[in-house]
Amino acid sequence: MAFLTKEELKTVADIAIVNKITDLDDSIVVDIIDESIDKMKSYLSRYYDVESIFSAEGNERKKSIVKRLKDIVIYEIYERHTREPNAVAARRYAEAMDWLEKINTGELGDGTLPPKPEDSGDDDSSTGTTGDTRFGSGTKYGSIY
Repeated sequence: MAFLTKEELKTVADIAIVNKITDLDDSIVVDIIDESIDKMKSYLSRYYDVESIFSAEGNERKKSIVKRLKDIVIYEIYERHTREPNAVAARRYAEAMDWLEKINTGELGDGTLPPKPEDSGDDDSSTGTTGDTRFGSGTKYGSIY
């Protein structure tokens, strides 16, 4: 089962409009959903277990993730129809992206999401290359002068 289906988009858009924009091609909607999930994973993976988040089904899914995913998907669908941009979809997309950016930078946390699993000791903390910041200095070379 997919994390999000086309039918679930009815809470943020009229399915008839989605059908018209996509020419009744459900594969377009599925592709946009998959692309949007991938986008969300790239933002959430810094602190959260994205495999656990996006493998959940039904009521086990986090509503905050589903809501923001729907906002991103609808915006991307409306982008296919470039004659008139949908202001509501654009505003909701901007809010979803702002939330994702704040989650990614650590400015905002979500205690309901599963944390990223700890590494099993594969990292080499003695070189200072763990995480996003490298600590330490370069290799020291002696001078022959």
